[in-house]
Amino acid sequence: MSARRIEVNLNSSISKFLNPAQPPNLFLELRFHFNYRKLLRNLAGELIEMEAYPTAPTSSFPFQIQPLRLLDLPLCRRHLDELFSCFVFDYQLREFLTYRIANFLIFLANRRPFLGFPVVADVNIIHEDLLDVNPIDLTMIMDEVSQEVIPRSASSSVLNQLRKWRFFAAKEGADCAICLEELSGARFPLTKMPCSHIFHERCISLWLKVRKSCPSC
Repeated sequence: MSARRIEVNLNSSISKFLNPAQPPNLFLELRFHFNYRKLLRNLAGELIEMEAYPTAPTSSFPFQIQPLRLLDLPLCRRHLDELFSCFVFDYQLREFLTYRIANFLIFLANRRPFLGFPVVADVNIIHEDLLDVNPIDLTMIMDEVSQEVIPRSASSSVLNQLRKWRFFAAKEGADCAICLEELSGARFPLTKMPCSHIFHERCISLWLKVRKSCPSC
């Protein structure tokens, strides 16, 4: 499942006192940051970030806002829409940006009527992919401490240890939980796991190459 998330961070600082007889100068810098994130929901329902990286360099656009455009919200939004329309072609994104930024500019203009102030609007556009898979069926798990991706299969040393528990006789009526065939009189060697469950050596070896847990446990 894919989604786009937009974050807007607005900041300003006072530049200098101006003549009260003159309207304030307002400078706006609009910065776009583009990023990608791949997410996985673990068994506890928490989102784990598996991959994240920028998809494009930051783009910056400077503007000088006409003071008379700060008289009311609709007028300011129309003015911003005219300025942004030459490079923001997504109408819904432009509507969202003009509303957020216009409210912020008018708030500052009313609070500091005789001050000039620069405003920086950092717009983070994040494309997110949520892996639509059951975590139980994944062939990878997340290490809870380091958040690194580690293989779900058993290591080679563990598979080699199975040979120490090889035998051939099993009690009547017992079946291999993997292939469901009887263990007694088997033509193949058997292996007893540390948890005491018994399987065909071939079956459990193949199983542990995919998952590192006992299929019966």
